[in-house]
Amino acid sequence: MGMAPLAFWMSKAGYSITGYDSNLQEGVRKHLSASGVSLRDFVFPRQLDDYTTVVYSSAVRDGHPLLDAAKAAGLECLRRGEMLARVTQDFKLIAVIGSHGKTTTAGMIAYGMQQCGIKANYIVGGLFADSELPPAGYTDSPWLVAEIDESDGTIEHFCPEHTLILNIDWDHADHYSEAAALERAFIGVANRTKQRVFLPEALSLSGLDEGKVLNYGIAELASAVNHFNDSNAYAAMQVLNCFIDDLPDDPLSGFPGMARRQSVLFESDTVKLVEDYAHHPTEIAALLKSLRRSAGKRRLLVVFQPHRYSRTKQFKEGFVTTLSQADTCYLLPVYAAHEPLVEGGSAHDLADAFTGARPEILNMDLPSLKRIFDELQSEATLLAFVGAGDIEDFAAACASMLKEPHSLDAACLNFLKGRLSAEAKLSLGEPLAKKTTMRIGGPARVYAEPTNFSDLQELLRASNLFDIDYFSIGRGSNLLVADEGFDGLIIRFSSENWRRVEALGDGRIWAAAGGRLKEICGFAAKTGLAGFEFLEGIPGSIGGALRMNAGAMGSWMFDVVERVQFIDEHGFYQDLPKESFHFGYRRVEEISRGIALGAILKAPKSDEESCIRDRIDTYSNSRKESQPRGPSAGCIFKNPEGTYAGKLIDEHGLKGLCVGAAEVSAVHGNFIVNQGGATAADVIELVRQVRARVKADSGYELEPEVLLVGRNWSDVLREDADA
Repeated sequence: MGMAPLAFWMSKAGYSITGYDSNLQEGVRKHLSASGVSLRDFVFPRQLDDYTTVVYSSAVRDGHPLLDAAKAAGLECLRRGEMLARVTQDFKLIAVIGSHGKTTTAGMIAYGMQQCGIKANYIVGGLFADSELPPAGYTDSPWLVAEIDESDGTIEHFCPEHTLILNIDWDHADHYSEAAALERAFIGVANRTKQRVFLPEALSLSGLDEGKVLNYGIAELASAVNHFNDSNAYAAMQVLNCFIDDLPDDPLSGFPGMARRQSVLFESDTVKLVEDYAHHPTEIAALLKSLRRSAGKRRLLVVFQPHRYSRTKQFKEGFVTTLSQADTCYLLPVYAAHEPLVEGGSAHDLADAFTGARPEILNMDLPSLKRIFDELQSEATLLAFVGAGDIEDFAAACASMLKEPHSLDAACLNFLKGRLSAEAKLSLGEPLAKKTTMRIGGPARVYAEPTNFSDLQELLRASNLFDIDYFSIGRGSNLLVADEGFDGLIIRFSSENWRRVEALGDGRIWAAAGGRLKEICGFAAKTGLAGFEFLEGIPGSIGGALRMNAGAMGSWMFDVVERVQFIDEHGFYQDLPKESFHFGYRRVEEISRGIALGAILKAPKSDEESCIRDRIDTYSNSRKESQPRGPSAGCIFKNPEGTYAGKLIDEHGLKGLCVGAAEVSAVHGNFIVNQGGATAADVIELVRQVRARVKADSGYELEPEVLLVGRNWSDVLREDADA
């Protein structure tokens, strides 16, 4: 979240910015796109020549391929805080620092200045609750308001004009081994401050230049925003007073708040669900005190996700004391960020530290969602989801179930509403027949066409949280959808973004999952890259070709593959070389259990475009002569070792065999053609009959090559054997 406002501001200030985030959310994407940032779903090391500087989050560690490649190429590589320090050095910086409360307070100052007509730049570290307000603002003012992060030590690069210190609670034990080290970092900023240091009266720091210090107390500002934010609002008002001679009584009255800060996700007569980013014991204590006050007679139920193992271990006792204020507490597994497991810092370690009732540990899954849902049926409850990790997804899923209590599918759609790009398609009960080359099949329980990688990730989160199986398709070739359809989520890669093909230079092409093989073949020909001609005429897309190691004319997809980007079976993004895959005839193990996203393809050689076109035409004519033109899924059976399925079918007189409107093609025996109105049941029965005849007459047992979606070939063929 710190990276996006910085990129937004730099783009508005005239920098040429390209952004890449493997976990970009739609709300952030909209702001970045509006600012002129060019966003990429995929960036590869060989594309870094287009840039001069790489700015990265401190969550990105050495070993990341892009960061390592950038350093190896001699590009300037800066952490977010280092870049922020650089762009602010020519401005009069108003720095907001502290262990917590920075985002809200910086947002208040920026908002208050706008309300009072004071021009100032601002860069905060989060989104406003009002999605129309951008997280950064650029003007021609010499003043700039920014929150300064201390977590990675980059705070040492700043020399502000004014500094507002909110608090100093020891945190980030992975960087500051003791409380005194963090305190020294804050004192350093204060002493580098050119004019004024705003310091809470309750906070005593030795070694400060007292001539710069303006102490402020905390008064009750009931009208400012809410009681919980009184201290932040009062601190913000101290800064505003320096710029506005006649400060209005309540310049923050309309402050919308910041996203994930006491956000109300659902409210009814009996249940109120709020979400908050708090992840330090002091923050959580203040939050729960505020929630307890507003809960009235309702019980207070807290679901807490610890953030980082080191923090969980460091503040274990503080978390126990604070969370014990709740009537009921559940824990989620630690959100590790970049950290490896730290002994003593797991959610189980935290649960074991409770002296009273041990909190139940939940998982980010449907059974845990149902556990909370059932818990809420017993009595009036104020439910708070607390933490800085991905608990926001869990909270949103719970809110969706409360909004749609009678339909899990409707709850899933509610969860995805607003999370997907405006161009993405999402529906229930979508017919699939017209989305396959065979024109057969029932509906998808849930159907989606993601526009970009962020959309895809949101769909996979929903699939995981609501326990809905998923299957991805491109053009729908090489598959047969069951008549009853697919009881899960169908993800179709049909948008323009998923059909992108780019030249990477040095004989390489990158193609996204939805790119049509025929188009890739033509693209390669234009750039003089030979070796892709065999792809002409295969009626599929890159995703399916990678999954199946598609082949024709004696060549295979993995003959031209260098690297593959895919989602593995555990839901993690992978970018692996060809050698990492177990590929064979019509199957690539790793990809078949996940989702192919795209691939870097390497041409075996170069040639004149005219020569490549001649070979393409030769292959095309051969296909037209040997393959049927009617709707089909391509070859229906795998070729047995030592022979061809089509040859066996022809030799045993099975061409023209029909079941309903499904017919074994008279042109090519290994094709089953939909003659108009065929059902999946027709095709399945025809497959059974062909297999039985070939097995009885030749001993060969034909195995289906076409994927059966909605049912399993093993079950279908077992039924045949049992019969």
